[in-house]
Amino acid sequence: MITFYQLEWCPDCHRVRQVMTELELTYVSASVSADKEKRPEVVAISGQSSVPMLQDGDKVFTSSDEIMAYLRATYPVPEDAAEHARRGAWRTSHTLSVPPRAALARLIELLETNDFTIVAQTRGPEIDERLPEEYVLLQVAVPAAAAKAFELDPRAPTAMLLPIAVVPAEGGGSVIAGADPVAQIWLFGTPGLRNVQHGVKKRLGAVLKEL
Repeated sequence: MITFYQLEWCPDCHRVRQVMTELELTYVSASVSADKEKRPEVVAISGQSSVPMLQDGDKVFTSSDEIMAYLRATYPVPEDAAEHARRGAWRTSHTLSVPPRAALARLIELLETNDFTIVAQTRGPEIDERLPEEYVLLQVAVPAAAAKAFELDPRAPTAMLLPIAVVPAEGGGSVIAGADPVAQIWLFGTPGLRNVQHGVKKRLGAVLKEL
């Protein structure tokens, strides 16, 4: 039996849980204290207090990369593992054959058609001189959704704006890459806030489908 020592808010713990979901594994989840000094069970097994930690029989692993490599090498991959991975990626990207300038123009056109507002448009060198000139970062919003998100939780600024990047690709093409609107609030969002972001996600899906 697999026992997984973890914290729900720990990013590395989440990475491991995602892999176990992809592999459809059954395991015991053992939540530990937030205080590293109060994790005697973890120290007794591994000799250190940090998590994630996974115990599988007599095998013990204490880093997320090590745990994930072990699980993928040890357990069979279900038919729908790729779908689990896709849904858990919390981001999206589309490769286009057109150059970044044309991709940006088409993206802006489709965003505005689908009721997005372009709040900010920043070129790479404005952020850091090491970024390509053709890299463009958009901050976009659906005004009605932003107003509703503010009403539900004014302390959730990540529900207000969505970053979308136009990235130059090899061969003269481009990549449109963006965060999943739901991902930005999934750790703390109430059901109402998640519902708002699901609506934004649906609109974004319509944009990306037409690219």
